[in-house]
Amino acid sequence: MESRVGYGNFRLDMGREAMKKLLDEAPPFTALFAASDEMAIGAMGVALERGLKVPEDLSIIGYDDLVFSRMVFPPLTTIHQPLPMMGRMASEMLIQLIEGTDQVSSSIVTHQLIERQTVRQMP
Repeated sequence: MESRVGYGNFRLDMGREAMKKLLDEAPPFTALFAASDEMAIGAMGVALERGLKVPEDLSIIGYDDLVFSRMVFPPLTTIHQPLPMMGRMASEMLIQLIEGTDQVSSSIVTHQLIERQTVRQMP
């Protein structure tokens, strides 16, 4: 299976530009995973402008779980990252490094799929 990758800066305008390029150059595809919710929302706008229905023709998933992902239509399926917990863990690791602790703790951060309405259900 061939994969296509569009690059951007995690912002809405670059999501739009990357999606335009993917739709112009790539063979038809049915799913898109964006590296940020902003890029996913930008890509979704271009898809809709080009006559594609989300999620019927194209499933889209973002990453971040920004508040805006709940406000767009259809609401964006996304991956939630626990930013406050990640910040706290990073601060604790930095303090351990500054204090010269021999072993810096490493923890696993759990991300969560937030299912909304931009992914087509498979039969």
